[in-house]
Amino acid sequence: MTGSKSTFRPWKLLLLGAVFGMAGAVTLTSDDPARTAKSERIDPTIEETIKQARGLQKVGRWEAAADILTQLANDGHPVALYHLGRAYKNGWGVDANLDQARLIFMEAVRYSFVFRGETAYELGRLFQRSSGENCAEIALQWFHKALAWDYPKAHVQLAKHYERGIGTERDLTAAFHHYERAAIAGYPSSTINYARILKTGRYGVTPQPEEARFWADRAIAGLEKKARDGSASAAKTLGRMYRDGEFMAADESLARDWFLRSADLGDTGAMHDLARMTLAGAPDEAHIAEALTFLRLAAKAEHGGALTALARLHLKGRYGLAPEDAIDFLERGVATGHPGSMEELGRLYADGKLVRQDRTRAIDLARKGAARGHQGSTNLLKDLQQQDEANLTSLERKEPLVTPLKEG
Repeated sequence: MTGSKSTFRPWKLLLLGAVFGMAGAVTLTSDDPARTAKSERIDPTIEETIKQARGLQKVGRWEAAADILTQLANDGHPVALYHLGRAYKNGWGVDANLDQARLIFMEAVRYSFVFRGETAYELGRLFQRSSGENCAEIALQWFHKALAWDYPKAHVQLAKHYERGIGTERDLTAAFHHYERAAIAGYPSSTINYARILKTGRYGVTPQPEEARFWADRAIAGLEKKARDGSASAAKTLGRMYRDGEFMAADESLARDWFLRSADLGDTGAMHDLARMTLAGAPDEAHIAEALTFLRLAAKAEHGGALTALARLHLKGRYGLAPEDAIDFLERGVATGHPGSMEELGRLYADGKLVRQDRTRAIDLARKGAARGHQGSTNLLKDLQQQDEANLTSLERKEPLVTPLKEG
């Protein structure tokens, strides 16, 4: 899935980086693509060529597909840009590059075309994974754009943002609205999240077990159908439910089967979950090797959880892994916006372990992780602030009183 021979000319899109910003400078106001939308060129020959590239992807000929999409994208065809952006995001025939994917999607979304809503959604997901300033707010804006451009899957992410207060104030009324709209639109993974809230009474909501069971049964039926039809995401969600015994009896064997099905379809989250589940047990050497392989594949596609998990294994020296190699994984994890990497790297900077001690950097990382609702980062930030306050108090006690001189 990697090792591209792509000839895509990035200079066109690097110019867009100066206009829109690479991490967090994008706003949907004066630079709103909707105001300057370009029309898609209708060309049956190009459409047939894109179908050919998509067919090559389906049979695993990723590099050949990427070459075709690259040529069409260089000519400014929005559908090719959309599919090439996904290739760079997932490492399909090219090396995974989230910045390049973002720039390509930025160019595609300027066109009024059939995948415009999906492109806005992909941009939202990429900004969710970014650690730059205001990225959560920018992601929220892109999901609203996706919804406005008739892509109902945006309800799934909008529900999460409003439920958790990510990039906005927590608004459970808005979250429940988007959860229900996502369920109606046929996104069972989101429906399960809604059922969890109703079952547990999270956020002070009155538990509604019968309502939760209704939505859970509806979601499970939808997940099984989608998974058997080839949905990697649905298979991953079923794997998690069987692993955790959620709305069904726990069954690690079935969890593994669903995770493997999802991983075989290229889902990096399933690769990460399967590896973590395997290593949490008492794996033999073959299963350890399999788990590390899946973690490395997911990390190569810049999956934040996999990068963090690998870094932690390196830090502990597990399975013969070198601790010093953890830094690269953590830096990449931070770049994807994963709060676990922020916590771990923050602790290393605070202690001066494997890196030069830098408490300012440690506090900055802890603060960013805490802003994403990560408990470990929150605890680290609190500890660092308490240490600084204690040090300041100690200095003040040792400092002699200075009596002001009297005039004359």
